[in-house]
Amino acid sequence: MGLNGILSGALTSLQANTSALKVTSQNIANLNTANYARRVVDFGNLGAAGSPVGVTVEDVRRVTDQYLTQEALTATSTSNQCDAQSTAFDQINTFLGSPGDGSALTTKLNNIFTALGAAQLSPTSSVNQGSVVSSMKSLASSISSLSSSLDTLGNQTDAQLGQSVQQASSLIKQVYDYNQLIKTAGAHGNTDTTYLDQRDTALNSLAQQMDIKVAPQDDGSVLVTTQDGLNLVGDSYAKLSYTPGSNGVYGTISAQDTNGTSGNPIGAAQTLDSHLTSGTMRGLIDMRDTTIGGLKAEVGTFAKTVAQSFNQVHNANSSYPAPTTMTGSDTGLLASDSLNFSGQTTISLTDSSGTLQHTAAIDFSAGTITVDGSASYSFTNSIGAFTTQLNSALTSVGGSASFTDGQMSLSGGSSGLVMTNPTANSGQRAGTGFSQFFGLNDLFTTSVPNITTTGMVASDNLGLAANGQVNFVLKNAAGAVAAKVSVPITAGMTVGQAVTAINTALGSSGSVSLGSDGAITTTLATKYTNGGYQLLVASDTTSRGTTGVSLTELFGIGANTVGQQADNFSVKTAIANNPSLVALGKAATTGTQVIGSGNSAGLQALQALASSKQSFSKAGSLAAQTSSLSDYAGAVYQDVATKSSDAASNKTTQGDRLTEAQSRMSGNSGVNLDEELSNMIIYQRSYSASARLLTTVGELYDTLLSIK
Repeated sequence: MGLNGILSGALTSLQANTSALKVTSQNIANLNTANYARRVVDFGNLGAAGSPVGVTVEDVRRVTDQYLTQEALTATSTSNQCDAQSTAFDQINTFLGSPGDGSALTTKLNNIFTALGAAQLSPTSSVNQGSVVSSMKSLASSISSLSSSLDTLGNQTDAQLGQSVQQASSLIKQVYDYNQLIKTAGAHGNTDTTYLDQRDTALNSLAQQMDIKVAPQDDGSVLVTTQDGLNLVGDSYAKLSYTPGSNGVYGTISAQDTNGTSGNPIGAAQTLDSHLTSGTMRGLIDMRDTTIGGLKAEVGTFAKTVAQSFNQVHNANSSYPAPTTMTGSDTGLLASDSLNFSGQTTISLTDSSGTLQHTAAIDFSAGTITVDGSASYSFTNSIGAFTTQLNSALTSVGGSASFTDGQMSLSGGSSGLVMTNPTANSGQRAGTGFSQFFGLNDLFTTSVPNITTTGMVASDNLGLAANGQVNFVLKNAAGAVAAKVSVPITAGMTVGQAVTAINTALGSSGSVSLGSDGAITTTLATKYTNGGYQLLVASDTTSRGTTGVSLTELFGIGANTVGQQADNFSVKTAIANNPSLVALGKAATTGTQVIGSGNSAGLQALQALASSKQSFSKAGSLAAQTSSLSDYAGAVYQDVATKSSDAASNKTTQGDRLTEAQSRMSGNSGVNLDEELSNMIIYQRSYSASARLLTTVGELYDTLLSIK
């Protein structure tokens, strides 16, 4: 090799090692930079005419492993999903309490039966009555507070989902923009651009929000999709949007494919929810819809059954002295609705000592009211006609009756009112007694009717204003929407016509039917029965007359409607303000002493609820069952405890998985200071050797030039 060849080798070596030293310095400088992938220098021979003439830097490569990168992204998504769920469970456990402590529903319920037991010997004692009512108010307050807390948590979770969607949408656009910058840099020969690291940072942040699948392309860009292939970043990008809802009525995430150049939409938007398998968004959706929504339904079912079971007993008994007025609950019914009661009921008017003064014997089957065995009043089969005649009958003995805004009200004037049935199971509408159906002597009240066996018939006019509308959505726990239907409501529509309108709107998705008891049941199509699908009420702008009760509230239509039973759950105001009105005695059906001091038969009937079996519909994660109130409340806590434990365990497991994935990726792509310092020494020595060689060549040239 001639001196020129040696000179070329020395110069190219100086240049190559200078570049290598710069890369090594850059690696060291980014030792603690997140998502920085170390660079390595690939050297190559320079040759001319088959002879080596030096060295060159062929490439500066980012050290990455696609498998490890994808595993880290997947682990990031799963870990963030578990974090979101675990955080929500921490909040649930905070306001739910634990079985056995003073704040748990099970404890509050048991306190009622304890107070009833203590009042056994002296049921008319104001102290004992106050203790019983206080324990009932405590349970009601806990149910209402828990319901409100679940609504708040659901709304907070939904708001967080909205923020997560905004962040994910912004990150998707960032990745798309980085793709364009990287392709441009590559076209100009820069394959080591810092945009690569910045894109990795954006991808990692995106993986926190949702699970993604990343596929590198030959031009340096990456194709980003969901795990099942929905496009997020490619030749176009997905623009995500979401409008937060409230109180159990939530929408879905929209993914709109968008032209990257013009920003115009491409095709129709898709629902993203069902494409998400992990990430913060998946965790929030699962907590909002399945866990919080399911728990809300369980609490609502518990509240509904508590109200129905206690109210049934309470309406069958009386306080001492008997109340002089009875104000019913808002049934959602109208005066024009069919009465549809059968059998007999007796309204007894007593003096302050419980002695019978007057009787109004109602025979629903015959359509008559007989006062004190003589005067008779006839009524037709409508609530309004019945109330008019009942008012006339009671007025004749100093009382009155009215029905306004869905509420029946009775007054005995100066006399006490006692409701009795002369025979078992008489005076009923759709299996519910007269007093309980109208809530005349209810103990617990709910914000929507808790009796959904309405006793209505298909020909009953709904009494709804025109332009109302009910919107339903059929979707499963993953957020897959099978159908969205709107049911327009017209003035004068009957119950039967409303059922037909709903079925027409649902089409092949399912149907609703009106039973002989006036209850409306929902049946989904076979293809949706095993997919976890539920028919939910998205909105309902209908209202029956002046009752304020909507169509879906009246009949309990929609899987999310039952949760409303726990909203504003309370002890009836009259009893809460005057504990002496709690019905701890049982009225006699014969003789002149209707109710007396010391009578504790009503108290014993309330006590029996501690062990009596109640029917609970399917709600949340709990199957339909027959159990005691206490056992069902315990099942609610067990359900939450199991899920909470699983969430905590999953958080730990997935956190460990993420740590391991990041460790492996760091071992492959991260900067090792010892290794970089070793490389620096090698490159420095190589640089020094090249410089020494260059000096030697210079000396040789000087020597040759000095020869004469």
